[in-house]
Amino acid sequence: MDIKNLAFRLMGEQYTRMAIKRRDMLTWLYSVRHPYQYDASRYEGTFLTRKADYPYNKQVQAPVDRVIYVFWTGDNEITPNRMAGIRSLEKVSGVPVKLITPENLQSYIVDGDPLPEAYQYLSLVHRSDFLRGYFMYHHGGGYADIKTFRRSWVKAFDSLDASDDAFVIGYPEVGFLGAANQDMSTGNVKTDLHFHWRYLIGNGAFICRPHTQFTAEWYSESRRRLEDNAAKLKAHPAKDIFGTNADYPLSWSSMQGGIFHPLCLKFKDRLLKNKALKPSFKNYR
Repeated sequence: MDIKNLAFRLMGEQYTRMAIKRRDMLTWLYSVRHPYQYDASRYEGTFLTRKADYPYNKQVQAPVDRVIYVFWTGDNEITPNRMAGIRSLEKVSGVPVKLITPENLQSYIVDGDPLPEAYQYLSLVHRSDFLRGYFMYHHGGGYADIKTFRRSWVKAFDSLDASDDAFVIGYPEVGFLGAANQDMSTGNVKTDLHFHWRYLIGNGAFICRPHTQFTAEWYSESRRRLEDNAAKLKAHPAKDIFGTNADYPLSWSSMQGGIFHPLCLKFKDRLLKNKALKPSFKNYR
C-alpha cells in the first residue's frame, strides 16, 4: 500500500481536503512564478485559434444593461431550493432579475439568429449553457446560476462600466478543481487550465458586455458544437435533465465551461473579478 492510500485510510475525507488544498497552493505558486501569456501556437487545431463567426465591437462600448438573467429551460416545476435561490438574488442583487423560461424565451431571440433546431434535443442543463452564450453575446448584462446569493451586484456593474477595456467581470475561480478541463483528455488547454486556474472566473455568475470578441468567440464555438453534433443529438437526445443516457453525445462541460474557461485564459487581461458575485454551492437543487 502506498503512502497516499495509507493516509486516506487513516484520515478519510480530511486527507482529501488537505490534498486538494495542497494542489491548489502548488498550482497557484507555479502560476505566480510562471505567469500565463496567451500563445496561439500552443493551441493549434483548437477553437482558441479560430476566428469568431459573429461580428464584434473592437472597442468597449456603452454601459451594460443592468439586468441579471437566470434560465429555467424545461417544463418541470422549479424546486423549492431553486426558487429560494431566485428570491435571494432578487432580494440582494440591487438590479432587476429576469427568469427566462420556455414561455418567454422567444421574446429574447434576435431576428436573423434563431435557436438551432438541435437545441430541442439538448439536456436542460446544456440548454442553459447554450443560452448563456447566446444572451451574453446578443444582450449582455448579468447571468446567474439558480443558487443562493448573499451580496449586491451593483458595484460589479459599476466596475465593468468604469473600465475602458474589460469584457467580463465575475467571481474568482475557487481552485484547480473548478477549472472546466475534466472532459479534456490531453493537450495544452487542459494543462494550462490546471496550472493557471487563478486567472479564471467562475461559470456560475458573471456580467458581460455584449458584442465583444470574448462573447463573439464564445457564442460562435457554442453554436458550432451544437450544429456539429446535430445529427447525433437528434438520434440520441437527452433523456433526463442532465443528459446522463450513455448515448447522449455531449460531455458535461462541453457547452459552457469547456469554452468559457479557455477563453478566460486567452482574454485574461480583459477580465475583472468581484467576490460578491460568488453564489453558495450548498443545497441548491
